[in-house]
Amino acid sequence: MPRPAQNAPGSAWHPVVVTRVLFVVLDGQPTRHLSPEITPHLWALAGEAGQRPGRATGVMPAATYPNHATFVTGRPPVDHGILANWFFVDGRATTAESVGVDGHTLFDACLDAGRSSALVVGDQHLVGVVAGDRADSHWPPDGRVPHGSARDAKGYIADEDLVPRVAEAIAAGYDFVFAQVNGPDTVGHVFGPDAPEAIDGYRATDALVAGLRETMAESWSDTVAIVVSDHTMETLTHPAPLDAFTLASERGMLGLPDGGSALFQGDHEPAWLGEVEGCAGWEPVAPDTWSAWTEPGWWFAIAGLEAEYRGMHGNPTTLEQVALVSGGHPAARALAEQVAAGSVSALDWGPTVAGLLELSLPDAVGRDLLAS
Repeated sequence: MPRPAQNAPGSAWHPVVVTRVLFVVLDGQPTRHLSPEITPHLWALAGEAGQRPGRATGVMPAATYPNHATFVTGRPPVDHGILANWFFVDGRATTAESVGVDGHTLFDACLDAGRSSALVVGDQHLVGVVAGDRADSHWPPDGRVPHGSARDAKGYIADEDLVPRVAEAIAAGYDFVFAQVNGPDTVGHVFGPDAPEAIDGYRATDALVAGLRETMAESWSDTVAIVVSDHTMETLTHPAPLDAFTLASERGMLGLPDGGSALFQGDHEPAWLGEVEGCAGWEPVAPDTWSAWTEPGWWFAIAGLEAEYRGMHGNPTTLEQVALVSGGHPAARALAEQVAAGSVSALDWGPTVAGLLELSLPDAVGRDLLAS
């Protein structure tokens, strides 16, 4: 695989080449349940770089697709265009995967620099969301769940089928591997993030991810491994959701629910939301479009169509993200120290990965955590 010539001048670490970066997203993994007791393998992985797992702050809404798009671009939703898991295009509800991220991604940057990249995701829709087809390799192919794949309770590819695919990408020697593991998100939604069944789910994912360390054994000295989450999860204390569609239509607007957040579109600001119990605030995110969010424990849905959930995310209460750095390359220890020492944003990971691999991500607004 292609290798860069040397570090960028003025970088904060000095051994010359970072051959590869592994970036793993544990979807919905709460930081409070990353511990030696529940996730011993991840805890030990962080210890190899001399630090405990840290924390970062995601972008609003605290949902999967906006934050993944931010990871690969270093830009906020208002710039990369993935405003929510679903959003309005020409007044119609549209899936994020059918629109795709706008702008330069880490996969584009790898291609520009002659470096190889792979995307492996448990949520098949992410292939379209982050334009994963621009990577040298992406799985599942064309964002479709392969026939015979095991699925979790929400219909996504089960971790036990997904993680071996990540191991294959690592073994193939790609310079940059981006992986998303969906299990923690599913158990948090179905059981509630603090339920015993969810804790068991976090343990199971931890044990599966531990196998990736063995896959990287021979290349460990050239590797920086970054493990994050895209949001945390809270227990629903108000099982009946706010009906975003009806609330909006009664006032001549469009409403699109997305868990702890919702989008409203119309020719006037939805100031009436201030009178809706359970709604905490709103802000403009696009022409004639506002993003709203709930109080802790509340959520938006469409009455009659809501699924049975015990855990949810989307509002500011669920912005916290896992930030774990490991690897055998000296840059891993330097990055782990930076993460432990300061405030980290989801916006920072794209520029940081670009710096590690000597890529150009010119539109990013986050910061390279290792830049001097």
